[in-house]
Amino acid sequence: MKYLIGLISLLVFSTSMVGQYNITFDIDNYDNDTTVVGYYIMDKQLVLDTLYRDGDVFVLQGEDTLDAGTYLLLTKPDNKFVQFLVSETETEFKMRYDYDDPAILEFHNAPDNQAFQDYVSFLSKKRPEAEKLRDTISKLQEQELPYDQFTEALDQIDKDVLNKQNEIINANPDFLSSITIKANQDIEVPDFEDAEEPGFERFKYYRTHYFDNMDLSKPALLRSPFLYSKIKYYMDKLTATHPDSISRSMDYVLGQMGEDSEAYRYYLSHYLNEYANTKVVGYDAVYVHLVDKYYAQGKAPWVEEDNLLKIVDRAYKIRPTLIGKTGADLKLYKQDSTAVMLSELDCEYLVLFFWAPECGHCTKSMPALVEFNDKWKDKGVKTVAICNKLQTKTKNCWDAIEGKDMLRMINLADQYHESRFKIKYNVSKTPKIFVMDKNREILIKDIGAEQLDKIIDDIIALKKAEEEEGNE
Repeated sequence: MKYLIGLISLLVFSTSMVGQYNITFDIDNYDNDTTVVGYYIMDKQLVLDTLYRDGDVFVLQGEDTLDAGTYLLLTKPDNKFVQFLVSETETEFKMRYDYDDPAILEFHNAPDNQAFQDYVSFLSKKRPEAEKLRDTISKLQEQELPYDQFTEALDQIDKDVLNKQNEIINANPDFLSSITIKANQDIEVPDFEDAEEPGFERFKYYRTHYFDNMDLSKPALLRSPFLYSKIKYYMDKLTATHPDSISRSMDYVLGQMGEDSEAYRYYLSHYLNEYANTKVVGYDAVYVHLVDKYYAQGKAPWVEEDNLLKIVDRAYKIRPTLIGKTGADLKLYKQDSTAVMLSELDCEYLVLFFWAPECGHCTKSMPALVEFNDKWKDKGVKTVAICNKLQTKTKNCWDAIEGKDMLRMINLADQYHESRFKIKYNVSKTPKIFVMDKNREILIKDIGAEQLDKIIDDIIALKKAEEEEGNE
């Protein structure tokens, strides 16, 4: 069955917090004196409060505000839990259930919660029927026997669930239960039978309408168990794996949330941290995009000034070295003080390898780099090793070259840092590799020396394919 057979979930009205609250939990057959109330934030379950037995019940109460959302009541010591909804209209109610059989769950003075529980009970009856039908169909398929009647029965269950969902939504459209059910309904996608590429058209339609059944600006969406997975699926499965596409999808999601929402704050911070630490080559462009569009524009007002300056500065350093940018020209020097301009190196592809004599990773990378240089130096590829040592330490560069078998490469340094290569190429650590074409466009960076051979092969093959396609 495709209609909401997952966890109990919650969306909410535009108001994100409720006022005074008093919620009583009466748990039959439960001997422990402690329970825990938790809630959802993105992909996490966090603790709100620990409740202690008050006579025969446990009470969650307060005079301050309680964020609307999906909450969990955990029992000890096994951490089994049931869920309940909190909204503007349901802040004082009673929940009663049987510890030995959590399916026995009822609410008093909480019609929204009870409506959702009734729906879950409906699903719990339909689920075994559907599973039995699927098992029968599978066995008949193995035996190559007809199974159409069972498929029709399974489709009818799907229709029954959809009808039940629509019945609840239409009866109480403002209930959190209704909003939850609608948010988890699948998007109906046209067949596009007459299109040249029906599958592609269906995909585009699904992606465009993916969020049609949920309003991302609803504050309590943040405290639901499904929002994070929904957004993650959109980003991971419905977005092309390219920094520009990822950035556009993030802009769309954040724009739907609204800059004043708590969800916007959480997700913007989450994405910044994710792409600040990404290990995927080229994805630092997403980090720079987030900084330029949001942080540098004052759209993250919760960030303290010192941290904001660090965030913006980091993006400033990364920006010139993004894939697709033109690498800065540098005037560097050989050991005999002969000046070399990178722009004067005639080659189809230029590999820059920033290194340091005492760098252990550089030492490990050097054999692969030397082998790569020997293979490609007469095939239009120049490899330039740039030592990052300055002042009197530059001498260590020249002393180390022979021992590392680097003499056949172009070895350069800049004792007084006149070229500012560390800044222009964001060389904060070594080794650091850039591969550029003859126009000095950065094709790839931050890869291992052992990957260079395959990458150059792939780059040349791709260029050849593009040229052949252009000649057709």
